Amino acid sequence: MVHLDAVKQHLHDISPNLYARLHRLYGATPYAKHKYARIEREIAKKFRARVEYESKIVREYLNDDWTVRHGPFAGMKYAPIPSSSLLSPKVIGSYESPIHRWIIDAINRNYETILDIGCAEGYYAVGFALKSKESKVYAYDTDGLARENAAALAHLNGIADRVHIRDICTIDELNREVSNRTLIFCDIEGGEFDLLRPDLTPGLSRADLIVEAHEDRSQMNHVTEILVHRFLPSHRVEITYHCAKSATEFSILGSIPTKEHALLLEEGRPRTQCWIRLLANLPGAIEPVQWW
Repeated sequence: MVHLDAVKQHLHDISPNLYARLHRLYGATPYAKHKYARIEREIAKKFRARVEYESKIVREYLNDDWTVRHGPFAGMKYAPIPSSSLLSPKVIGSYESPIHRWIIDAINRNYETILDIGCAEGYYAVGFALKSKESKVYAYDTDGLARENAAALAHLNGIADRVHIRDICTIDELNREVSNRTLIFCDIEGGEFDLLRPDLTPGLSRADLIVEAHEDRSQMNHVTEILVHRFLPSHRVEITYHCAKSATEFSILGSIPTKEHALLLEEGRPRTQCWIRLLANLPGAIEPVQWW
């Protein structure tokens, strides 16, 4: 018996454009819309239950104190505000720990401008503004509630004047704001494929980037591979992956029952999730040799 995934992969391999068109047609059918809507409702229900449980833990064992305890943004005031990601890893300070060393390095580089594209409730935008005091921080999100929450978080931390909140980040916006001393921190659920285009934004070849890569498994877009190909001529490339976390790394968990540790550290992301750091080559750097 032929597996459906194998058929889909074969169709994509022989005709990617046809595959993409068929996938879009399928997505427009009433069956697909109903299916996706049902899945989204189920996910939203589980997410709400998880956030409520996290809030209960913080109230009971951390005295309802939402200060970030560990990591590069330790000391930042957080809050149980709506977000697309879970709350407890941010309070613990374990959130996206595989890129903590990149964040610390970015803070030490004292960028002139930091663009947080896909800022959600402002965890990174506010964190960068707190720790990188000389940087001008722009926070972008297409969701109005996310922008309101980011503004509230900046106000809570007393830096509302240093976090400039905007809506969509376009290629024109990048062309206006990117300079030699810019960091782009990007998490836009696959939108990085269309936005991060050095051919359309020449300034990207001089900027540094940290990108959360989102592979589109339905359309089989190899986003990580394509982004690396785009930036390899001008940047040094590092890739790191999501990984398991040890409770012993985070002393705050000592005040919480051991049975809760695994749940509180869980981020609800795929095991294959990866991030890419792209550091612009310094003047005089030797271009990589292509052997193929």
